[in-house]
Amino acid sequence: MVEKESQPRPWHLYVDGSSIKDGSGASLIIESPTGARYEHALKFMFKASNNEGEYEALVAGLELCYTAVVDHVQAFSDSQLVVSQLNGAYELKDKVMAAYV
Repeated sequence: MVEKESQPRPWHLYVDGSSIKDGSGASLIIESPTGARYEHALKFMFKASNNEGEYEALVAGLELCYTAVVDHVQAFSDSQLVVSQLNGAYELKDKVMAAYV
């Protein structure tokens, strides 16, 4: 009988970007397989749309996971545009969005 190699349990990365007239930012939560949660808020010193904020949060979260030597991350976003672009379901028409991908 051959045993299946077990997949490492993923860390979860939850991202959310926001943009209002007075500024933009994002939040991210990183959750370990054991349930430890790390929450971060980002305030951007530049104008960003909601979707750009989502991408910025994703990049920041992935960089934090990389620094912590996390090797398996599953990311979640409430932006249909960002998720669909990353999954290849939406065409990349905007140069800014294409640069994030």
